[in-house]
Amino acid sequence: MSTITQRLRRLRTSAGGIDTQAGLAEHLQVAMELELSTLPPYMCALYSIVDGANLEAAGLVRSVLMEEMLHVSLAANVLNAIGGRPVLARREVLPHYPTALPDSDQSFTVNLQKFSREAIATFLRIELPAAPSAAPQADGYHTIGQFYGAIENGLKRLAKSRAITFTHRPECQVEASDYYNGHGRIITVNSLETALEALNEIRHQGEGISHSVMEDNEPLDQLGYNLAHYFRFMEIAEGRRFQKGDSPRGGPTGPLLPVDWNAVRNMVPNPRAAWYPAGSPIRRQMDDCNACFLLLLQSLEAAFNGDKPRFRQAVPLMLELKQRITGLMNIPSGIADTMLGPSFEWPGSPA
Repeated sequence: MSTITQRLRRLRTSAGGIDTQAGLAEHLQVAMELELSTLPPYMCALYSIVDGANLEAAGLVRSVLMEEMLHVSLAANVLNAIGGRPVLARREVLPHYPTALPDSDQSFTVNLQKFSREAIATFLRIELPAAPSAAPQADGYHTIGQFYGAIENGLKRLAKSRAITFTHRPECQVEASDYYNGHGRIITVNSLETALEALNEIRHQGEGISHSVMEDNEPLDQLGYNLAHYFRFMEIAEGRRFQKGDSPRGGPTGPLLPVDWNAVRNMVPNPRAAWYPAGSPIRRQMDDCNACFLLLLQSLEAAFNGDKPRFRQAVPLMLELKQRITGLMNIPSGIADTMLGPSFEWPGSPA
């Protein structure tokens, strides 16, 4: 658990919800940590798929991965607007896998593992929609939707009492011109309305809109990339596509989505760099991969704090990270018949 999350647990919100600017900023920081914690498991699953195999499933996982990057940026925009400072590139912020989602109820564990039925089941749990009767919950939340619901309520409460404004650090706002041309919208935040719009973009992409499998009210596109994340993963789990008229309760009834669970690099779960001697070729590759991930986080943190050119480094760093990850997945781990994989640790961390 990160130092920031531990500090949040000491703050604990009152029975009435998030009611201070400091508490709101802490929760938005945890929102960034939450979105960050999903990137490594999604990357492991995606990059473990053998080249040319499972093209539809890989496309769905890739689309979710890129939107999680968008979610980090949207949470950073809200945090900057209320006067906070986004933090990503610190040892205490990095998740240590296996892990639970930051400040959640710890009801399930997230692992670094290959593309598999088990991995997709975990992804479905990560993106699980909140039940209609589920109350917003700032601390110890059961679903991500409850967590963001509590932040939205805090924003409204503090804006109404004028305890916060949305005029801070406008030079740090990530704008559409700064962002990659991916699915979803980057929203600059300068008011309560735009702050809520940014958080709604995160929630709807993850769990969808009420009584629908969609993230918005647009028609289902051919690739399914405007399905909410939960339902994209459901398509993979069920081996079938959603089609017009399908509901969350009924599940997908469209064309088959073939999945070959064997066309995957057999990555060992939750690898550690310290399994291998310092200075050995394998250890150097593990450390280099971790250093590349840290450089990505450093670039994003600098960009979220006003150094916009650093944000443009993120895409080439993601490509380099993919090459390093797949390179590791072609190396035998020395454990049974498994292959190595990325550990996403702070470079040089002990076992």
